Amino acid sequence: MDKPIIGVTPDFATVPTQLGPTDRLFLNLDYALAVEAAGGIPHVLPPVLDPADALVAVEALLLTGGGDIDPHRYGAASVHPETYGISEVRDTFELALVKAAIARDLPVLAICRGIQVLNVALGGTLIQHIPASDPNALNHRQHELGIPVDQPAHPVTIMPESKLAAIVETTTLLVNSFHHQAIDAPAPGLVVTARAPDGVIEAVELPSATFVLGVQWHPERLYRTFPQHRALFRALVLAALRSRPLGRSARA
Repeated sequence: MDKPIIGVTPDFATVPTQLGPTDRLFLNLDYALAVEAAGGIPHVLPPVLDPADALVAVEALLLTGGGDIDPHRYGAASVHPETYGISEVRDTFELALVKAAIARDLPVLAICRGIQVLNVALGGTLIQHIPASDPNALNHRQHELGIPVDQPAHPVTIMPESKLAAIVETTTLLVNSFHHQAIDAPAPGLVVTARAPDGVIEAVELPSATFVLGVQWHPERLYRTFPQHRALFRALVLAALRSRPLGRSARA
């Protein structure tokens, strides 16, 4: 059976070079490697594409991590000083991409920034800076604690009847953590399926869709060592295969 093509969103930035300012795409290789290891073919989706055109050739969507979403996109009156990495190009593309993917019932796995994009695209809001919202919260930037990126930093508690629990086959999972923002008000239709010990939302699902799952951690950094995190990418690939029309192959 042909491997399904998984669309992967890269980061976008204008960077100084010897030839002057240059627009470039960035993607941590672990995303592509995790998709390939799970049996899919990663396909990078440049944000210059029309979202509908971007989804023509793919059978599932992987939303990756990166900088913060412009707070005005979810109705915030001001921008917290810790907000960083805003890209209007990326925000515009990914928010429209999510809506187009859900309209097509395309399988979606949303990671870190991706879970936040998913929530904002569907009408939810974000906590702009967790320490400012809750001074007693965990430090969700584990690099500040000296914990390596490929090691977990804290547990999450998962709803027993959730899709996530079925995929990872547990209701308590150790995860890594590299974020200062999180979901505040979940979008209509999204169900919270995991939380950190401090109450921060760590996973959401869209029950009305065949497969739409968002996680706040970075399973692409853990998939080599921890089978539960590898299972998330395998679940995305299997969802892509199941959503194919009868008789269709990835390269038909």
